[in-house]
Amino acid sequence: MIKAVLLDVDNTLLDFDLGAKQAAKEIFDGLGLEYPEDLHTVFTRINNALWQNIEKGILTKEQLYEIRWQLIFDELGVKANGREFESLFRERLKESAIPVDGVLELVKYLSGKYTLCIASNGPYGQQIRRLKKAGLYGYIKHFFVSERIGAPKPGREFFEHCLKELSPIKREEVIMIGDSLTADISGAAAFGMKSCYFTRGQRAEKSPADYTVAELCDIRCFL
Repeated sequence: MIKAVLLDVDNTLLDFDLGAKQAAKEIFDGLGLEYPEDLHTVFTRINNALWQNIEKGILTKEQLYEIRWQLIFDELGVKANGREFESLFRERLKESAIPVDGVLELVKYLSGKYTLCIASNGPYGQQIRRLKKAGLYGYIKHFFVSERIGAPKPGREFFEHCLKELSPIKREEVIMIGDSLTADISGAAAFGMKSCYFTRGQRAEKSPADYTVAELCDIRCFL
């Protein structure tokens, strides 16, 4: 029987993609730069690849911050300082708290039945601020964030820390819900936890997830 729920933040509870797109557009406008039509596509590809390297332990968040926007600008031919843009971008993201459709209703429902927790690789302060702004913070009992734990999802150390804090709840009584097959689903499955893959309306890829949902409201069918 499930007793605790781990929830990813970006693109599970809060719409990171839309927030990132809005933040970048605002900064481009503020700097008087022409906004490339394919910027968000390039950003998503490069950003996802960098975060996958963080999950594998071959890159740190600090290194990502150093190179992310410069890689994007180099590919698009944008004449701007990547490090300076990164600083502005992260400041904008702190204010981005766009809830995924149905998230408040789901969190209210889950918090009434389970111990509800955040499990995120994002910056701790940024995630807390965004969750508060979105009205979700008060429903969460534990905030498991990689920079505080000292290890990222999908590492075993991350999930071991979560389980230790949730004791006496057992690993088979915990379910991880998230949109990342590597960080969320494979990580939880390898540790012996249940998992739910949130596809965000996209075609589902093959995964070891116990459940797969296209919309958050579908989670109520099994929890």
